[in-house]
Amino acid sequence: MGSVRPLPRNPELQLQRALDAADPAARLRAAEAGLGPEVDPELEFLLLRQAYLAHLELRQFRRALEVTQDMVATGEMLDVGYTDQSRAHMALGDMQKAIDSQRLAARNAPTSRRSFQYWSLATLQHFAGDIDGALATLKRGLRYAQKDRLLLKAHRAYVRLDAGMPVRGLHELRADLAKSKSGEGYGRYLQGMIAYCMGDRKTAQVQLQAFLRRNSSIDEAKRLTLREELRRARLALAQIASD
Repeated sequence: MGSVRPLPRNPELQLQRALDAADPAARLRAAEAGLGPEVDPELEFLLLRQAYLAHLELRQFRRALEVTQDMVATGEMLDVGYTDQSRAHMALGDMQKAIDSQRLAARNAPTSRRSFQYWSLATLQHFAGDIDGALATLKRGLRYAQKDRLLLKAHRAYVRLDAGMPVRGLHELRADLAKSKSGEGYGRYLQGMIAYCMGDRKTAQVQLQAFLRRNSSIDEAKRLTLREELRRARLALAQIASD
């Protein structure tokens, strides 16, 4: 009898299985089963990203970081790979490395995603206490912003208010955000924190509670991404409740 040939790897099928997996362990098994030396770089990146997400959900942060290095090595979707790397550093508690990786994400982003990546970088800089850096990065991001322009302007206002700096046109900005679709989702957080900084406790409470409700059942990857925003929202609400 001849030797039995192994079944083909079929990375496309394994990617679909990873996407459809009911739990992170199954996602990881499928993603790793699809990887191999002859997989084209784009497909390899997508499989690696599923493995990365699975490691995050399993809270295997060091392994998640290692996978992002492989993602970047493919040369595909570099801004996404560096952003995921930044999130892994954040999960491991290394803010400076998270900022460094997110800066690479912004530098490697296509024009269509550049404003988002600069915005993400500015957010990390703000949380690290680098107000000047955050404002400079938001200014850079606004050069590329289109649909998210109002959110970047609102975030710039929040950074300035949080640092005790004046903001021009604040009432008009709040009105624009309140009536825009941008005011939903992350916009709730910005509306709430801007209101909180201004002493408008009622609006802050409504918006921050809506933000927390919206994110009450998010997956582990998104929870890590929004960890500081969720913490700040809860602290603000606790302070409002104690006033």
